[in-house]
Amino acid sequence: MPTALICYSQGENIRELINSLSSLDDWDIFPHNLHTNDVKNIAFEFRHIDLHYLIYTGQLNPESILDLRIILENNPWTHIIYYHPVLMNQQFRRLAEIGVNSCIIGVERKKYLKKTLENLWLKHWKRIPEGIYNGSKSLRTARAKKIISFLENKPITECTSLKIANHLKISQSYLRAEFKAYFGMNFREFKQKLFIHYESELLLEQNYKPSEVCKILNYKYIANYSRSYRMRHGNSWRRSQEHM
Repeated sequence: MPTALICYSQGENIRELINSLSSLDDWDIFPHNLHTNDVKNIAFEFRHIDLHYLIYTGQLNPESILDLRIILENNPWTHIIYYHPVLMNQQFRRLAEIGVNSCIIGVERKKYLKKTLENLWLKHWKRIPEGIYNGSKSLRTARAKKIISFLENKPITECTSLKIANHLKISQSYLRAEFKAYFGMNFREFKQKLFIHYESELLLEQNYKPSEVCKILNYKYIANYSRSYRMRHGNSWRRSQEHM
């Protein structure tokens, strides 16, 4: 399920916004008081889940813009939405400069926010298309759906056969057997196909930098990632981009 964090200021009536978003099916919505915890600690607090969307509702000032820039640098996979009644042209330009993805303003912003979040999740790079696996009826089982949900929502570091087995409370060997029955391939083969899909989405469709994709996919060094990319695709990411 997608995860969204609402960063709000002290005294702001955030409950109304949370209630409005509660109609989003299977979403995790977390409020975060900017005066209670420094916004730069968000990555640490949510290190065990993927934070898909950050909705920033506070006032903009040089300090808050710096905080948003730091979040984007450390979490390039998080889509940041600035949500506020008004936005000055100079503020809009500053947000665009640091890479904030979306701005939703005006009196009907609650309605537009819900629609925007729904549309963004449908196109999210971590959604797993059926074309990657065989799409058999066995994938409609509760356990198969839990596996797909785990892969779509947990950080890349958590997406191992051992972690999935522990999550499902079954043995790793039993998971491997069931996984092949569900998806028509073993877990390692599936993960390689999944990484190929992620890389195509991030590098070629959404134009992330290779250094950002390296971080998103949990490679420590860009050289290691470059070698892995070449093994999966048969050429470098530069060659892949040239063919687009």
